[in-house]
Amino acid sequence: MPGRILVVDDSATVRLKLKKAVETLGHEGVAVGGGAEALKQLSASPFDLVLLDILMPEMDGFAVLEVLKSSPKTRDIPVIVISALDEEMASVVRAIELGAEDFLPKEFELPLLEARVSTCIEKKRLRDIEREYLRQVGKLTKAAATLETGRFNPSKLGLQDVASRSDGLGKLAKVFSDMAQKVYERERKLRQNIRTFRGGLLLLACGGLWGLVVPLSKMASEVDAHPVGLAILVNILGAIVCLGFSLKRQTMPILRDLTRSDWVFIIVFAAISSLINQVLVYWMASKLPAFIVSIVIVLEGFMVFLFAAVMRTEAPNLKRFLGLGLGLVGIVAILLFGQPADMNVNWYWLGIAMLIPITYAAEDLYLAERKPQTIDSVALFGISLAVSVVMLVPVAVVTDDFIPVDLLASRLGIIVVLMAGAANLAMLLFMLLISTTGAVFASQNAYAVTAAGIGWSIMLLGESIPMLTWAALALIVVGLIMVEPKQEAEEEPPMFDDILEDDLAAPQASS
Repeated sequence: MPGRILVVDDSATVRLKLKKAVETLGHEGVAVGGGAEALKQLSASPFDLVLLDILMPEMDGFAVLEVLKSSPKTRDIPVIVISALDEEMASVVRAIELGAEDFLPKEFELPLLEARVSTCIEKKRLRDIEREYLRQVGKLTKAAATLETGRFNPSKLGLQDVASRSDGLGKLAKVFSDMAQKVYERERKLRQNIRTFRGGLLLLACGGLWGLVVPLSKMASEVDAHPVGLAILVNILGAIVCLGFSLKRQTMPILRDLTRSDWVFIIVFAAISSLINQVLVYWMASKLPAFIVSIVIVLEGFMVFLFAAVMRTEAPNLKRFLGLGLGLVGIVAILLFGQPADMNVNWYWLGIAMLIPITYAAEDLYLAERKPQTIDSVALFGISLAVSVVMLVPVAVVTDDFIPVDLLASRLGIIVVLMAGAANLAMLLFMLLISTTGAVFASQNAYAVTAAGIGWSIMLLGESIPMLTWAALALIVVGLIMVEPKQEAEEEPPMFDDILEDDLAAPQASS
């Protein structure tokens, strides 16, 4: 089998003679006139053999040998030193001690060159086969150890080359890969089910708390409707609790160390969450029945699905689409046919209330995509609440919407405290939910808000709910079950070829 041979000699005559000789034997010959140039050639492309002159100016053969044998990528390339025998025998001995395979006299016969070249190339190819086998055994062993300690997908461990072998090692690698893949998929499904269950519990907790906010807002409006002033008081209480908690836990960041992007997130989040969403919900609660406002909120899930599909932040698969569609059908049925006969809903205010799910969806996706990961969630929320108060105060001044202090000593004060506790705890839980399950699943919190809002409206306000509404809610629950959390990201496995590089030299390819 022909090989690729590098001829290194400072004599142009000897170089040409050796190059022609190896080409006569059917090999590919490349000739260079010095040691430095030889090392460049060896680092740039693979060779099967080096014919190396010992005595050369600038960089002699000994220096070339030392560099070659010190590198794991070139130490297995066989070297035959060119010698004048009588004059350089001591040098030949030294070269062989440095790792040379054999020597060749400068005045050689072609059969002698053929015998020594063929022997060296054959030995190298056998050694390459052995080293490749050992490399693949090591790769398979390290893959098994990695799968035992991590959560890596076996299909990404790069065992295809080992499994494609036709010998016993290849069969072992194929069986191992197939079994490991089945185990991995089963464990991943189990982890996904656990995440779904855990996410469902968080979602129900968020929904129960946020559902309480709507009827409490209605109760507050019945005392005196001040949506902006109400938002200011709720956010002041939340900011005090969150910032105090963060200071006690020593998780509060130094404000001057926050980056420009951190402040952009805080300002935009405060504007969407409080200046728009919070005031809009409190305002609509004063204009519409509490359970109608709760029902409108559930459209958030559908809006998030549409936004996420357009932005391609989560995969819009058919199962999720059907689940969200069922939820939407349930909501439309409630809005059209599920209202009590004696309740006259103002469709003008209902139309304005339809902005709530849109702004909630924007908040969900903004949290999912832009929330700083280096800042503690409680501290981040506390700072955002404080910023929102700064934003809301000028609005309250312009609209004269501050809540009179004397009213806070009445039932309204208790309502404000309950609203602050429910709304702010719900947001903290929601931030945790959205970071672990994704925006689409977390938006199903709106279904829980609707169900809880209806329940709280019955308990606290005595609002009656028709049977058709309960049937529609059953559709909503089915839709919720069909929408799962986003799939967990697969951890990237280590590069086994790089790990094995120190132990096994990368084999030099033969042409």
